[in-house]
Amino acid sequence: MSYTVNFPWTGFFQPVDNDAINTMKAGNAVPVKFSLGGYYGLNIFSAGYPKPITIPCGGTLGIDEIEVTVNAGSSSLTYDSTVGQYVYVWKTDTKGWASGTCRQLILVLADGSTPKTAIFQAK
Repeated sequence: MSYTVNFPWTGFFQPVDNDAINTMKAGNAVPVKFSLGGYYGLNIFSAGYPKPITIPCGGTLGIDEIEVTVNAGSSSLTYDSTVGQYVYVWKTDTKGWASGTCRQLILVLADGSTPKTAIFQAK
């Protein structure tokens, strides 16, 4: 008998909004915060993830500006045990991301669960 253990995903935390287009300046580093109900180590992503893909802008989602960015040389993952949250610092691209275009950041967890996504628009 086999079984699968899924991480208890609770959604994204500020500064990223779950059901909105998150606007920001291309080139900024965004702290993408989320909880899995505890610490599962730092190998929580499937190979090749997280990854951003280009998507068309528009739809019915509201727009919300990213209020907090951080300094980062590259993307990284840490765990903040004081609040029980993972923090993936996503270093966005300045060269290939034109103002007004959108990206969807896709997180695929190693537990095989449904991909987690957030939408961003460069300004």
